[in-house]
Amino acid sequence: MSEGIAVISACAHRLYLYRPELLDEMKKLGGVTVFGPEPQEAGEKGLKPHGIGYVSLPLERRRADPFAETKAKALIVKTVRERNIGLVYSYGIRFAPLANNCAKAAGIPCMNVINGAGNLFIAKGIKGAVKRALILPYIRYSLRYSSRIVFQNDDDRDMFRALRLGRSDRYMNVNGSGVNTARFPVFPLPEDRVFGFLGRVNPEKGVDELLRAFKNVLAVYPDSRLLIAGESDGIAGTPTETLLNGLCETGAAVYLGEISDTPEFFKKIRCFVFPSYREGTPRVNLEAMSCGRPVITTDATGCRETVTDGVNGILVKPRDVETLTNAMLRLCENGEEAAMMGQNSRKTAEIKFNVHDINSELIASVKELIQRT
Repeated sequence: MSEGIAVISACAHRLYLYRPELLDEMKKLGGVTVFGPEPQEAGEKGLKPHGIGYVSLPLERRRADPFAETKAKALIVKTVRERNIGLVYSYGIRFAPLANNCAKAAGIPCMNVINGAGNLFIAKGIKGAVKRALILPYIRYSLRYSSRIVFQNDDDRDMFRALRLGRSDRYMNVNGSGVNTARFPVFPLPEDRVFGFLGRVNPEKGVDELLRAFKNVLAVYPDSRLLIAGESDGIAGTPTETLLNGLCETGAAVYLGEISDTPEFFKKIRCFVFPSYREGTPRVNLEAMSCGRPVITTDATGCRETVTDGVNGILVKPRDVETLTNAMLRLCENGEEAAMMGQNSRKTAEIKFNVHDINSELIASVKELIQRT
């Protein structure tokens, strides 16, 4: 029987930081080799200390190049055969077709986790429509081979079914990637009005709306603060970057860049704000909830899975500065409500998003597929 798992991810160097529990369980099945678009040294830095191999692919994180995809496929298939790997496991829609093509060539099963449908379905107007018209047939063809397609919310599953992407009898739903409530303990809620954002500092995450809403909050509560953490991605030279720099210069906002100690980040904030346009199930929301923080997020695919409006946070309209401003002001003015929401966040994290329960479902499926090889 083949052993081991090949994982394809767009963010290899931080994969163990995000999903240590799942990767540790995978290692027990014969080892893990991660493939990604990052340079070899960068990928190994985040994986090798944990006993996980890394292979750099000649690909870009977003832009697809047919010639590069062909080279990447050959490299993955060669490695899979050499290491007697029994399953290909991919994250995101970007690498799902590649993962299936490689698995098919190697004669092993493939499991695709759709942790967000990405810019392909966010892009609007003629450009977005043309992009989907060109790419969807390729995705549809490739996903015919998928042994299991894992969704983190009902909206993505229903959309895939409507678009006939993959076989619906091979669909599987889980409650996101889960959160380890022991790694993300409850912290006392600070009295200071400190908001936090953690994620790619990217237009699709609603960063521009967040900055403009926070500027409105400052006009009412000048002592408010905003902590932003994450990789800067796609805002260079834009009005969003100018606005962020201006807020940082006044001291009202602090941009921390990429961080590794995320519990310490949540410890410092009173409310977590994540106004993304679309997600699978945002891991950062779950981590904030586990730490006992109220969450302001959008009533959008994936995000709405994490918050019951008025119970453990507030749902706002996507791309809407006014409703986001009002939500932030509401939690500035109602400390008792914020504390109640934080307590409910922790309960929700424990009951619905326990990482060990979710991983048990995923690993059971992985074992089943490997045994078929």
